[in-house]
Amino acid sequence: MNLFLRQFDIYAMSIIDRCFESDEDFAVNLLKQPAIAFDNIEPLKLAEQAKCGAFLASKCVQKYLKQKW
Repeated sequence: MNLFLRQFDIYAMSIIDRCFESDEDFAVNLLKQPAIAFDNIEPLKLAEQAKCGAFLASKCVQKYLKQKW
């Protein structure tokens, strides 16, 4: 993974974790909202395509995935 993508991954993880610490429901709902700036792709799909392992391993994403199962 190039340096820019790694930095984006860590930055995205830190943002979603801060949101999660403040309001878990809000943060989990953010994961469901299509990103207009990225052709309405959902954040989790974008993170998966970009191979953002740190973001996908965040507390927020893990809680969301546990709720889905």
